[in-house]
Amino acid sequence: MPTIVVTASHFLATSWPYYELLTAAGFEVRFADLSKSLWEPDHLVAALDGAAGVICSTEPYTAEVLSRTQVRVVSRVGVGYDSVNVPAATEQNIAVCRTPGTLHQSVVEHTIGMILAIYRNVISQNKQVRAGDWDRTAGPRAYGKTLGIIGYGVIGKEVAKAAVLLGMQVIAYDPIAPAGGPSEVERVALDEIWRRSDVVSLHAPCTPETERIINAQSLALMKDDALLINTSRGGLVNEPELAAAMKGGKLRGAALDVFEQEPIDKENPLLDVDNIYFTAHMAGLDEQSLLDMSTMAAQNILDLYEARWPAANVVNANELNGWKW
Repeated sequence: MPTIVVTASHFLATSWPYYELLTAAGFEVRFADLSKSLWEPDHLVAALDGAAGVICSTEPYTAEVLSRTQVRVVSRVGVGYDSVNVPAATEQNIAVCRTPGTLHQSVVEHTIGMILAIYRNVISQNKQVRAGDWDRTAGPRAYGKTLGIIGYGVIGKEVAKAAVLLGMQVIAYDPIAPAGGPSEVERVALDEIWRRSDVVSLHAPCTPETERIINAQSLALMKDDALLINTSRGGLVNEPELAAAMKGGKLRGAALDVFEQEPIDKENPLLDVDNIYFTAHMAGLDEQSLLDMSTMAAQNILDLYEARWPAANVVNANELNGWKW
């Protein structure tokens, strides 16, 4: 039976249901050695030696890496797949899978939580009270504020629903997303997002069109006391330009869950900005999403092996010709 390598750090234990699903079907499951960085191509290739499939995280599956392996399936835990060179995978007849519908509610909660935490000074209040201070300076109310969403797919629409329930006004920009979402949401041009939003929340993939969409020019157009929330991809933000703008007094605050380099480099200028709040690429991770993602990632592999084609979960389904295990 084929060997499946697991590189996603949360799932390196035999107690997970996904492990039983694969081993019960006869697969050999091997855990990658994470003491060596899988962001180094040679280490990733070594981890994949002899494997027919991988349940992976965000480590980069470049054309070079894929060409040096025998994998038939790259099964990503999560919905983003920009860490995989999909054209190269397609050329090598490798199926690239993801796990849609498993984490959007977690991202919604994280996004809304970030907004409320900044507005209500939760982090600074905690530090002050512990230090013996009793500063009762009030912050803004989310109710009535305008939330501008960039990227109005499944997650963007769910964030909009939650924001509407909080009494926020919601505007959204996405040139390709289909209609849908709450009727209260206004679809607008990008410059309207910058001009009108009290909070800008990013929910777009990182593409040539969206890469570093947060930059000196877009920041200059935003309100001075606006918030920036990024639970999507680090590449959407020009990090040095965001740091410079905020050091110059732009924005009330920012909450960033993702970065261009992960883990974040200790020399990253963002770390020198007091009113930026960080989490470690956790927005999509809660107990239920971890269970659902790992199970679906394994099921994708099992379905492909048993000649069931999970088309909705295969990123390059329309480009693969005569794919067989």
